[in-house]
Amino acid sequence: MLYFVIKALHLISDFLLIGGMIVNAFVISMVPPTIRTGVISALRRYNSIVTTGALAGAWIFGLWLAIGFTGFAGGWLHAKLLFVIVLSALHGMQSAALRKMQADPHLDANAFVRAGMPITILCLVVIVALAVIKPF
Repeated sequence: MLYFVIKALHLISDFLLIGGMIVNAFVISMVPPTIRTGVISALRRYNSIVTTGALAGAWIFGLWLAIGFTGFAGGWLHAKLLFVIVLSALHGMQSAALRKMQADPHLDANAFVRAGMPITILCLVVIVALAVIKPF
């Protein structure tokens, strides 16, 4: 029973994290500088509370599942962890970009952060495929 509760909490955290990262990526890459200030101000509050909290939850519950129930067995888990680290790094870069863009609305983020939407979706697809198929 505990396993399923932790797994559900992990998945809920994942859904909130991916949703927040996609919204961040949209605002960073698509919102014009003339309206960025208000949008980014609201988004930064959401990002700091919900998306960052979801990132912490995904890591806590994911590590709890990996250590407590699977024992880090299987190469698929190690590969998944690599993509989770990429997502975590991208979220940190998005948060920094939002902070800088709030201070200077005409500032554009670097290319990696501007490509956040396809990177997030690609990592999500790979992570889900590895977790479901467990190819190795």
